[in-house]
Amino acid sequence: MFDETRSTLSNHDQTTVHRHVDSGGTDGFAIAALLCGLIGLVPFAVILGIRALVRIGRSGRAGRGLAVTGIVLGALWLGVGLVKLGPQLLARSPVARGDDYIHVMPVGDCFDSGADGEHVARVACDLPHDEQIFGRIDVGTGTDAYPGLDALREQALTTCRMAADAYFIRGTPPPALEFFVHLPTRGSWIGGVRTAACTFGQPGAKLTAFVQP
Repeated sequence: MFDETRSTLSNHDQTTVHRHVDSGGTDGFAIAALLCGLIGLVPFAVILGIRALVRIGRSGRAGRGLAVTGIVLGALWLGVGLVKLGPQLLARSPVARGDDYIHVMPVGDCFDSGADGEHVARVACDLPHDEQIFGRIDVGTGTDAYPGLDALREQALTTCRMAADAYFIRGTPPPALEFFVHLPTRGSWIGGVRTAACTFGQPGAKLTAFVQP
């Protein structure tokens, strides 16, 4: 509590001695920030922690360490979330909308072809499907300007042919099986795509099972 002590020095002079206001313990916002940080409530941990620091600066209460810890824990939770979700977010290229996007589908996936060759419909490989991805090749680096479809096609056809031969190095390809190349367009290149997908298919017919090496 606020203590005030007055002592009379003379009939005309007196002095007043003031003591600090009692802090009243640890700031409640600091405690709340720590608890939110411990259980991963990131926005609350950060907001309450900042609020607690402001309040503590004005009131002189204890809890600065708790508030800072809550903020740090919130930041750590945010970092963990970005590490886990970052690859999935990056995989969703800004040009990848609607159906499955062939440039982020893994090798071994099967699909029915789409209208533009990039947006396709993923299909289980044991069901009838148009193509199966058997390889993915690099066709540029992050700083390269778009070389055009003709230049990409020449490079990718050679590399995908080598990949197809290597795929069946211990076996024989099924009759009528051909390989195709799905190249990045200018739009997907701007979106960061620097790979081409090598696929198997049968012109005029569907594959009915996974193509085994």
